[in-house]
Amino acid sequence: MGLGDRPGQVVVLERPRRRAGVFGPGPAPRALSEPARRRPGHPWYRPSPCDEGGGQGVADLGPAVPLGPSPSPSLSLVVSTVGRVDALAQLLDSLSASSATGRFELVLVDQSDDGACTALLEGRSLPFRWQATTSERGLSRGRNAGARLARGDHVGFPDDDCWYAPDTIERVLARVDAAPSLAALSGRALGADGRPCLLRWLDRPCRVTPRNYYRTTIAITLFLRRSLLEEVGGFDVALGAGSTGWFGSGEESDLVLRLLAAGHEISYDPSISVYHPETRDVPTPGYVEKMLRYGAGQGHLWRVHHASPSQVAYLLGRKLGGAALRRARGQGARSRADLAYVRGCIAGLRDVPPRELR
Repeated sequence: MGLGDRPGQVVVLERPRRRAGVFGPGPAPRALSEPARRRPGHPWYRPSPCDEGGGQGVADLGPAVPLGPSPSPSLSLVVSTVGRVDALAQLLDSLSASSATGRFELVLVDQSDDGACTALLEGRSLPFRWQATTSERGLSRGRNAGARLARGDHVGFPDDDCWYAPDTIERVLARVDAAPSLAALSGRALGADGRPCLLRWLDRPCRVTPRNYYRTTIAITLFLRRSLLEEVGGFDVALGAGSTGWFGSGEESDLVLRLLAAGHEISYDPSISVYHPETRDVPTPGYVEKMLRYGAGQGHLWRVHHASPSQVAYLLGRKLGGAALRRARGQGARSRADLAYVRGCIAGLRDVPPRELR
């Protein structure tokens, strides 16, 4: 039995170094950051087989070490988390109840300082294979680190507070197995009450295009062919939650648009559901800044992917209309957040950070 083949066995590895300039089509190439190293004496330290003879690029993503002769999983689920143990426990419960436990693996990227989420997996008897690693903080960094270890033909990126119905993974695999030319499949996010959440999702299946991606795709509902994820270079670490820059969103849409620009097909099927809490942030001053960063990421996306002026005008008009409506209803804080989002979009389009984010 090879390393990592037993259900519940953990593998703690470090990423090999990447070459700079690996992002392919789009804006100027960026080098992807290397993760924090666990030094000797740290409780998570393991000698890394990747320390010698490194130098792989993103196009060489894959297992960091040979993992034995057993069949590879069909799907790798990469979860990046910072110590949210209770949320992760719910995800593990749903995966344990899956009808396809023999066909997927979980790749945990634990960015917490104490390794609490890795300890959670180690303390449970899980009916599926899993691995664990660490990385520098940042959602895109974590997803790239997990993708580097993934062994499945396809890879998904659930949040740590997602959960699945028992047949979700089986249905996803049936769809992608039947369509080998498909680059990615996207489902729809539902809240605990079974109602669509997070986006204004389209009601009918369709092909994802640059005109409808913002109503058909987010990271947690995407299941991508791993070879094509490698081909386009993974997630841009300058975008998304925890990024070091001022773009607080857009990493999954950027990935989708790069796949489409490369000529690949992505299908949207709203009958495939991924569950996620319907979050309603308290409109604090921090929430307003969060929406400013989200808007900046969206504006950056429009700029580098050459969104049509009509699409930009439509989306900004909707947000401005929402701000006016909320103000009329006495929801001043939410109205300010909507206006901050619009300011962020304009700043991202101009590539000039707003003064609050400089």
